[in-house]
Amino acid sequence: MEQVIIAVGDMCGPPRKNPGAVATADLARRIIAKHPGAIILALGDNAYNRGRIDEYRDYYTPTWGQPDLLGRTYSCPGNHDYRTAAATPYFEYFGEQRVGTPKRSYFSMPLADAGWHVVSLNSEVDQDAHSPQLQWLREDLAQRRFKPILAIWHRPRWGSGAHRGSKKPRWFWNELYAARAELILNGHAHHYERFAPQRPDQIPDPRGPRMFIVGTGGRSLKGRTQDTPNSEFARFDKFGVLKLTLRPDAYRWEFMGVDDRVLDTGEQPVNERGA
Repeated sequence: MEQVIIAVGDMCGPPRKNPGAVATADLARRIIAKHPGAIILALGDNAYNRGRIDEYRDYYTPTWGQPDLLGRTYSCPGNHDYRTAAATPYFEYFGEQRVGTPKRSYFSMPLADAGWHVVSLNSEVDQDAHSPQLQWLREDLAQRRFKPILAIWHRPRWGSGAHRGSKKPRWFWNELYAARAELILNGHAHHYERFAPQRPDQIPDPRGPRMFIVGTGGRSLKGRTQDTPNSEFARFDKFGVLKLTLRPDAYRWEFMGVDDRVLDTGEQPVNERGA
């Protein structure tokens, strides 16, 4: 059995500054037509510029917020969502089952068909070693039903684009590395980038998580500003989505542009990394 996932962030807002939102939503529909059981992981900053309810209504709903997409979407919040107090419109728009609550804005879910465990975390609230979020994460990973782990949150730890990286998620990385997580997906930076498996201190390690940045959902793209260790592939000029195919023993990735071209692809067995 397998599970197809469509992952992307930084989608919707005023058309002048978010020119790719319509095309990426249409791409998601074409993927779903071939894979009706696919789910969507939205990687934050879904509605610009302040995550207000009118921005979700006016910009997100006509594209990514239509019932055929919204009903299969799970999300993590972004920094723009918190430009409105407590990101309240974000939580109200998606609902508790899709994003958690303002009090506990992180959640997990099993993907039984693929035998994977998905964790959605919040890079915009406390996440240090003694925070409720980190304590919850430790317990959740220890009690999970399935071994392979896919984690999402908004701000990437490292990146080669205009937003570069953030020290905030280092605590997430420590826990996920210890649990031998497979995949980490982030948005925030408006480009696509794939990293080799690595440790939390950026030392290459085949047992470490592989990280993707997929901030290519619609917001104006940004170019390269630096070369980052362990970056294997990056595109700064194409809107698109990351299509993942998860199986109990392996995962496959495809970064697809809005013209349906596959711009980056690969596959890795889960058991290649050890445990």
